[in-house]
Amino acid sequence: MSSNMNPLGAPRELIELIRRGVDEEHYAHYPTELGDELRMALAEYEGVNYGVTYVFNGATEALQVLIMWLRPGHIIIPIPNYSDYLRLSQLVNARIELVEYWGHDGILDTLLNRLGPNALLILSNPNSPMGYLVKRDYLLMLVEELRRCGGILIVDESFMDFVRNRESLIRDSLSYDNVFVVKSYTKFLAIPGLRVGAIYTKADIEHLVPTWPVNSIAEYAVSKYMKQANGFRESTISYIENEKARLTKVLNELGINYYDSVTHYLVIRHQPWLGEELLKLNFLIRDLSNVPPLTRGFFRVSIRSRDINDLFLNALSRVIQIKH
Repeated sequence: MSSNMNPLGAPRELIELIRRGVDEEHYAHYPTELGDELRMALAEYEGVNYGVTYVFNGATEALQVLIMWLRPGHIIIPIPNYSDYLRLSQLVNARIELVEYWGHDGILDTLLNRLGPNALLILSNPNSPMGYLVKRDYLLMLVEELRRCGGILIVDESFMDFVRNRESLIRDSLSYDNVFVVKSYTKFLAIPGLRVGAIYTKADIEHLVPTWPVNSIAEYAVSKYMKQANGFRESTISYIENEKARLTKVLNELGINYYDSVTHYLVIRHQPWLGEELLKLNFLIRDLSNVPPLTRGFFRVSIRSRDINDLFLNALSRVIQIKH
C-alpha cells in the first residue's frame, strides 16, 4: 500500500507496444537525439507546442538539471513535500527555506513576504505526499509576484493526471518566462523503470537536454501510446474515486484521522505502532516520519486493486480492534 504508482497498473496497450519495441529490436538503434518523437507526443497530449516541451530520463533528472542551471540564491520549499526537492536544492550554494503549508487557500499569504530577487519556489501540485491541490488562479498570483520581484517557480505536476479537475500550469507556462513545469509520466503509466519525464517552459533550455535523453524502447512505446492516454486517464480517475470512497468510509468508521486528498494516495495519522502491526499482516504503508515536518504516526496509504484494497481494509480493521 506504499506505492504511488497508478493502481490500475500499466495499460495493456502500452505493454503490447513495449513488447513490440523489443520484438522489432528498437533497442538496437539510438533513440532520437533530443527525444523528438516523444516530445511531439507529450506536447500533443498536453495541448502545447512541441517547441516548449523538453524530455528527460524521469522527472528527478529534469529537476536536477533545472536547479543546477538556475543556480538560485534562495530556494523556498513548502513542506510537507517531496523529499528530493531538499536533496537536489543542496546541490547548489543557496539559502534553503522550508515553510510549513498544509494546503489551505492561504498559500499566497504564507509565501508572499518570503519572495524576492533570485528566489526559486519549488512545489508539487498535487502535493506529494499530502495530496492537496493548489488552484491555478492562486498559482498564477504567485507567478505574477515572483515575476515582479525577479523570482522563479518550478511546479512539479507528476500527479496531475490523477485529478479530474486539473489545475495545470503547463499551458500558462507559455506566457511566463519564470515558470517551469516538471512532470513525470511514469507514475500515471505505471512504468517507473522506463523513466519518462518532461519540462514545459517558454525559456529555451534545449542546451540542457542530454543527447538521447530517453531510451529507444520508452520513446517508441510511450510516443505511440499517448494518443490514447486520455481514455486511460478517465478510467484511472473513475476507479480512484470509487475506491477512495470505500477507503475513507472505513477510516471514518475506525476513527483514523486522514487528510483530504485529490489523488490516489492519502496521509493518515495514528499511533506509531500502526505501520509495524500492519507489516506483521504483510501490508506495508509508507512511514512519513522522515518527511519534515511530519513525525512518527504519519503514514501514506495508496489505493491498489480492489482485491488488495479489501484485504488491506480487513487487516486494518483487525489491527484496530485488537489494539482497542
